[in-house]
Amino acid sequence: MQTSKPKLTEREIAEAWAKITIKLWRKNMSRLKVGQNSSGNLYRNFKFQVIAASGGNVNRIEFAFNYYGKFLDMGVGKGTKIGDRPVSKGSRVLGDRMLGGVRKPKKWYSRTFYGESQRLFEILQKEYGRKAQVIISENINDSSIK
Repeated sequence: MQTSKPKLTEREIAEAWAKITIKLWRKNMSRLKVGQNSSGNLYRNFKFQVIAASGGNVNRIEFAFNYYGKFLDMGVGKGTKIGDRPVSKGSRVLGDRMLGGVRKPKKWYSRTFYGESQRLFEILQKEYGRKAQVIISENINDSSIK
């Protein structure tokens, strides 16, 4: 006899997804050597919050981390604007000056977040489909009893 696993609530699904997303961000950060300054604040200071309605439906999932992490992802920062990122180092030279420091994007955040957002969409899509199936089944059973 096979025992069925207890179904997770929408909030539990969202919390588990957020924890996995943070774990993947940290894995990417280690692989790309992102934010490995002496403080390590970017790596350590991830937080999330699941905002749900009174009925338990998840409205929003918020992540908090040091803001400069997004700049590392884009390859911009002090002295380098997003429009200043050229194709080659030679195109950065303006007379005798460089247009900011040489920075390269380290995609630890955006690609992972997009991919994991798509995964959450698929998970919730299946969950809503399952709930709809149960509601329809219960309504058919209730109407056949009468």
